[in-house]
Amino acid sequence: MRVLLLLIGCIFLILQKYISVDTNVQFVIFLAGLILLGIPHGAADLLVANQNAGSSDKPFSKVRFLGIYLSRLLLFAGLLWFFPTVGILLFVLFAGYHFGETDLYQFKTNTVLGKIFVLSYGIFILSVILLFHFNEVKEILQLFEAGKENKILIDLIERYRFYILSLAGILFFTFTFIYFLRNNSFDSNDKGQFLIHFAFILVILFNLPLLLGFTFYFVVWHSILSLKNIFLYLRINNRFSHRLIMKQIIIYSTLSLVGIAIFGLTGFMYVSKSAIISYMFVGLAILTAPHMQVMHDMYNGIRMKWIGKF
Repeated sequence: MRVLLLLIGCIFLILQKYISVDTNVQFVIFLAGLILLGIPHGAADLLVANQNAGSSDKPFSKVRFLGIYLSRLLLFAGLLWFFPTVGILLFVLFAGYHFGETDLYQFKTNTVLGKIFVLSYGIFILSVILLFHFNEVKEILQLFEAGKENKILIDLIERYRFYILSLAGILFFTFTFIYFLRNNSFDSNDKGQFLIHFAFILVILFNLPLLLGFTFYFVVWHSILSLKNIFLYLRINNRFSHRLIMKQIIIYSTLSLVGIAIFGLTGFMYVSKSAIISYMFVGLAILTAPHMQVMHDMYNGIRMKWIGKF
């Protein structure tokens, strides 16, 4: 699966290098991928939470779950609205950990060192996507009032972005070395495969523009791997049928898209292509807060009880 996804990334690279994919085409690919895969990968959270509860022999209440889920969503939305700098920083930490946990779920990361390994991985990936293409990120940030108000901070990040990126890389490789040194039980082939896959991801992200790079990593790589793990997890003991899983994904994906569309009506989402992209990013940021907790519990379940079945 991962090799196939990397091949798709390489196709993106070839198209960009020899054809130079038009920004309008990039936008269509991004939007289509987001609707078909990006948002759906978080739409099964209700079923995943139900499975998490069952795996831990705990009672599950749909009403309680939705209440907590929506509360976290609204809380993070309020944080982004009133304290955007803090909100963005937390989003980077949340998203970084979530990305790392998805990509590294096969490793034992329940220890403090394991969690640092996961976080450093995700932060480095995000740093490559955002900082290496910060000119494009800056344009998106400046569409918002908060971006204009924090111009000094944004300019400071732009000036020192390669130093920050280098630091993120150094920390990741340092913690990776320490983690593998302390966990000799892993097969050297697994370590080698991980490093080769990671090298390919870096090459792809460094050479694609922001929108195509984000589409590859979030839509193609992260979302497809997440959906694969979600389906395998929910099908344990045949507790949920494929039909039920697909039905839930379609219903909650539609609700999420409607929510983002309504949120867009409060601002300038429909003014331009850049505005649509920026609001989609904000929508994803808001959805990440409750989603990552559900997925964190799922991966804990996989590592603790079900790792042999994957």
